Amino acid sequence: MLRIETLSIVFQGAQAFGAVATAVLVLLAWKQIKSVREQVGLTREQARTTFENSLTEQYRGIVKDIPIDIWLKAELKELSSEQQNRCRDAIYRYIELSQEQAFLYDSKRVTDEAWNQWSDGIKRNMDLPAFRDVWALVDKGRPESFKELRALLA
Repeated sequence: MLRIETLSIVFQGAQAFGAVATAVLVLLAWKQIKSVREQVGLTREQARTTFENSLTEQYRGIVKDIPIDIWLKAELKELSSEQQNRCRDAIYRYIELSQEQAFLYDSKRVTDEAWNQWSDGIKRNMDLPAFRDVWALVDKGRPESFKELRALLA
């Protein structure tokens, strides 16, 4: 009889130990899952930042072809013929980039913070005389294109 009681006590102790061990393992697994989720979120955030920075680099590459006079509100006709062509091409590339940025924002692929900065800049730049002139050509020549940019500028 003593043996059965001892075995019963040992068995109950093993069950209690098993329950505690299971709870500890569940807690450790939960912490691991939480850590992985945080890491995935961090990685996603870093990837988005890198992506947004690449668009900013594209912007810098484009605007270097736009003469300072244009930024100071000069009109295209005030430039030499060669400068006009180069500047018009750069402004068109800028319009395309702006459309892409607006599309990416509408698709929720960029942060509100980045979009707020970009959209403010787009509106200011598109208000410059040379940008308005090129946009008028684009607006007339490609009325079916640039839907998201048109919405921003409306």
